[in-house]
Order: sequence, then C-alpha cells, then structure tokens
Amino acid sequence: MSHNSTVARISLPDSDLVEGYAQAALKSVLSAVNDAVFPGYWSVCADGQGFGYGNTYPSLDGHQMTDALLWLGQERTVKLNWDYVRGFQRANGQLPLAILPGNAAQEIGPEPTRARVDDNGGLYTHWVAGDPLRALAGPTFIQNADSIFRHTQDLPWLRTQLPAVNLAADYLATLITPEGVVGGAGYYVERPVRVEFDGVAQCYVADALKRVSALNHVAGNTPSAQRYNLLATRVAEQFSQRFWTGSQFAEYIHPQHGRIDRHGLTDTDWAALAMNMATAAQRDILWPRMRAEAAFYYGGMPTGISTRPETYEAWEFTHPDRHDLAAMGRVWFLECWARANFEDGDGIAETLRRVCAVGRENGWFWRERYYPGEKLTPAGPEGYCEYASNLIRIVQRFLFGVEFTLQGGVILAPNVPEDYWRSGFGQSLHWRSQVLTYRMDASGITGTLQVPETTGTTSQRLTVRFPSELRQENLNATIDGKSAAVQIDASSVTLELAGPRAEFQIQFRPR
Repeated sequence: MSHNSTVARISLPDSDLVEGYAQAALKSVLSAVNDAVFPGYWSVCADGQGFGYGNTYPSLDGHQMTDALLWLGQERTVKLNWDYVRGFQRANGQLPLAILPGNAAQEIGPEPTRARVDDNGGLYTHWVAGDPLRALAGPTFIQNADSIFRHTQDLPWLRTQLPAVNLAADYLATLITPEGVVGGAGYYVERPVRVEFDGVAQCYVADALKRVSALNHVAGNTPSAQRYNLLATRVAEQFSQRFWTGSQFAEYIHPQHGRIDRHGLTDTDWAALAMNMATAAQRDILWPRMRAEAAFYYGGMPTGISTRPETYEAWEFTHPDRHDLAAMGRVWFLECWARANFEDGDGIAETLRRVCAVGRENGWFWRERYYPGEKLTPAGPEGYCEYASNLIRIVQRFLFGVEFTLQGGVILAPNVPEDYWRSGFGQSLHWRSQVLTYRMDASGITGTLQVPETTGTTSQRLTVRFPSELRQENLNATIDGKSAAVQIDASSVTLELAGPRAEFQIQFRPR
C-alpha cells in the first residue's frame, strides 16, 4: 500500500535532515509493517527477515517502532500490535522479551547458557547468564499505552487497557528492593550484563511508573495514581542518592564490586538528564561535562554507551562477546532527550546530521550497532529499524518539540539552531484525523488547523514556546484574521483554536 500520505511534510533549512526523515519513514519503518503475518505486525528490520520472519520484540523495539508509527499516522497498526502483545502477558504481569512463534517450546541461545521459549512462543527469560532485560518489557508496554493515548485521546480504549497496564507496573514493583532500587540487570544491554542494578533501568522504571500514575489519574483511578507515583518517587530518590559519585552517575551497582563508574561518562548519565532523575545541583555539575563530550561518538556515530569503552573488564561479561559495547539508537534517543531538556538545538541537529550522513552512505539504511574506534565499524543486520525509528521520534519530539498532552492539548516547543529561526521551519502534522500545518521563524508562527466535523472536536488548545531571545511585549495574535485572546506564561503562548478550520497567527518583534 502507499504510505506517502502518512509521512509528515516537514520543512527545515537542512535538506539532508528532510530527506533522512522521509527515507527513514518510507524505506525502514513503514516497510517493516506486514499484515500478511498478522494484522498489526511489524518486523524490526526493513526487509522483514532480520531477527526472524514473523518474530515480535515487545522489549524496547516494541516502543521505538510504536512511537515512530504513531508519528506516521499508523494508529490502527499500533493498536492491533498492542492487542497481540497483550495476549502474551502472564497472570503476574510479566511480558515477554520476544515472541518467537517458530521456536515455541524450544531452547535457544548458545551453549552453555540456554533459555526455553514458552509453549506460546514467548521468551520470558534471557539466555545470557544473569537474565538481563527483566525490567525492559514492562516499561515498553507502559510507554506504548502512554503514546497511544496521547496520540488518540481514546479514553474508552485507555480504561479497557488500564488493568493490563497496571499489572505490568505491579510486576515491575516486584523487581524493586524495599529501599527502592530496581533489579533486573541490564535494561537494554545484554553484553555487558550490568548485574544487578543498572542505572538506565532506575531512570526508565521511575519514568514508566510516573506514566502509569498519570494514566490512572486521567482515567479517574486516584488511589492507583497515588500508589504508583509514590513508588516512582522512591526509585528516583534512591537513584539520585545511591548512584551519584560527586561528578557523575555510576553506570551500575554490582552485588560484589559495588558502584561501577570507571568507564567514563555513560548512558546512565544521559538517562538521568533525560528523565529528570538528577537534582538541580547534579545537573549543574554533569551537563557541562556531557554537552561537548565527543568520545560518545563511535566512529563519529551517536551514541555509544560509554566514553571509555576500552576499560571494560572480562568479569563484566557473562557471555564471551561484547556485542552491546557500541553506539546504538537507543542511547542516541536519550542523548537528544537530555539535550532537549537543556534547549540544546545545536547539539540535537548535529547528531541528526551525523546519523543522516551514515544513512545516506548506506542507501538510507542503518545497521544495528556501531563499534568503538576512530573508523565507523557497523555490525548487526542491514536495515535494522532502530536508528530509523528514533530519527523520526527525535525530529518530532525534540527538534520540533511536539508534545501531545494527556489532556488533549498540543505543545510546540522547538529546539533548533539559531539559523533555523532566521530561515524558518515547520511541518504538516497529522493526528486524531486533525491536520496542523504551521511555519515558525523569528517573527512568530502562522498556521492552519483542520478538524473534520465528524470527530466532534469543538476546540484545540495549542501552546507555542519561543526562544528567550525573542520578546513578547508587542505580541499580536489572530484567529481567522480577528484579534484573539492568548495566555502568556514565561516564554510560551497558549490559544484555543476552534474547528473545523482555523487560521492563526502569532507575531512579535525580536530584540
């Protein structure tokens, strides 16, 4: 089927980023969708073959692809995939790391470490000694619920799915010590294993529990919302206290070796900054070190798991190879998330240019991993969708700064280089059958919101954040050519747009 209409029309001063976004969408993410396997199926590789035809990976890949597909308007596909994965949830809330129908009731993995695939095809225990990824499938499931609801505002769907979401959170709670530290070994790395308390896991689990709390609040389930929020707060507090070394966060805490912080700066530091798990004082110390650290870029590719990969020791690997000692799209996403929190548009754009350059050289495909070294050394299957899906997510979430709120509002808070403001940028954004077409530059924003009358939507709240360098004293806002009332808060402006079509404009004079 044709996917052209689902790819947002983005406009940026950098043509390579525009092309990279379109190619990542069309050649990788949308090409991986295959209803012939089952309605709502997608592969983790563009050719549908890498990592097994018909296999599904509810851990990590399940969210990277879900989120990217939602930005590309594929709500039906995403909901159907959700239903499929939910069917593998155990009574205790545990979800599988992978769903491998062809390996049902078989053992997989190299000797001497093997793992048995469940009779239903679900892999619930990892074959690497130490059972990494135990804490990964639950947050992925929760993140998906959060993204689906934000994009669709489908409250009946949320209320129907919330028992399964809460059950996933309850399983996560069993991995948390009474003090509030999350077990489960590596969160998204298997080799090194990061036994037993991975720093990235602390951040993602706390973030997931906050999302569960917020979803319960929206659905009117106040007791559950409070319970999950308290648990999230406990995990976050323990992380900021136990993992902080005075200048950075420990990568992980090992049962015998204690805090491991000798591999330089790591993805745990990016995670802490991305998910606001660091205190203000810790951020002030850490961000200046992270911001310009080129050692994270292996062969120039963002983003590696540590700045001193050569320092890992043999005891940190329970499996002979060091496969995850690499630059990966999942770490790149954390880097850009952190940069967005500090409004570092230059840094985000630079990483996007690096990833697009590698994609262009390889026919607009990416590999799974890029190993440490001055030379770019790719590994893993061709056409792996991780970098492609995260490219789409980073452009939308962090460069354009688009956020769909749980209350149905839209926030545009771009993090772009200064020259973007001079040249102008924008897009045509599709969600909930609505189309928001807008353009921003140093003089303000102009745009049109189109809402089909059949949706029953009467108004849409839009909040726009402008850089602090731009004044708002002489601001003028109009809707359909008439002066409009706006709410001004710090550097943002909020207005209400009424369907089925509204043309709006916010103008101001720069300094």
